[in-house]
Amino acid sequence: MPSPTPPTLIHAKLLLAISCIGLTVAAHAQAVDEEAWRFSVGMGLMSQPKYPGSSETRVGAMPTFSASHGRWQIGALPGAGVPVGVSYTLMQDGPWRLGVGVGTSLGNPRKGNENNNFSQLGTIEQTTLGTLTGSYTEGAWAANASIASDVGGHAQGTRAMLDVMYRIRPTDRLSLSVGPGLTWMDSRYASTYYGVSDTQSANTGYAAYKAGAGLSALRLSAGADYQLTREWSLSAKLGLTQLQGDAAGSPTVDKKNQASYGLFANYRF
Repeated sequence: MPSPTPPTLIHAKLLLAISCIGLTVAAHAQAVDEEAWRFSVGMGLMSQPKYPGSSETRVGAMPTFSASHGRWQIGALPGAGVPVGVSYTLMQDGPWRLGVGVGTSLGNPRKGNENNNFSQLGTIEQTTLGTLTGSYTEGAWAANASIASDVGGHAQGTRAMLDVMYRIRPTDRLSLSVGPGLTWMDSRYASTYYGVSDTQSANTGYAAYKAGAGLSALRLSAGADYQLTREWSLSAKLGLTQLQGDAAGSPTVDKKNQASYGLFANYRF
């Protein structure tokens, strides 16, 4: 019975929880372009916890990439918290959008070859995730809901995210956004990422712990985007997360309240 989340998957989750919402709001407000290919590449600097509940921080470079053609998108799956994949817009009607996708994490969510108790809980293998996303935009407000489920058979269960964002444009070039969000996990996800089996307890010294389904996190996200030119833009993202329920009670959690932030430069063509 595996457990919590580690560096690589948290990088993806926190980044997307912070940044994909803003990108989704802007993209979903437009009609689907059936003809043109659109690309975006960039580089950023991110600071975030090493894993949910960690008291240690990791700072590093974060490349970004996305491509879209008609109803197809390649890159981070919009609003689903999945860093790499392919998604398809099933329906876009006025303020409503519905899409599906398939993607994966960036490597193993937890590696079992590092010299610390957390790593000794064992490896959580990289898996394939199927996603369903929906959004509604009304003026400056946007709501985004998503479900991501392990379809690769690595016991990573299902999680659901809900975010509401408010966006304003003080100038033609500058846009600001802020809003709350939450994450729910099923029992399989909770057991894999936050549970500690008797065997894991004996290997690591963590107390045995059974994590169940329920609310796992509350968050507040904020962002600023500045359009330098038609092609170039700069963005800043901030995320504040508080673990909840069985996630917060896990013996592997050192710190329930966590922050992540990043600065990015992007080029569109």
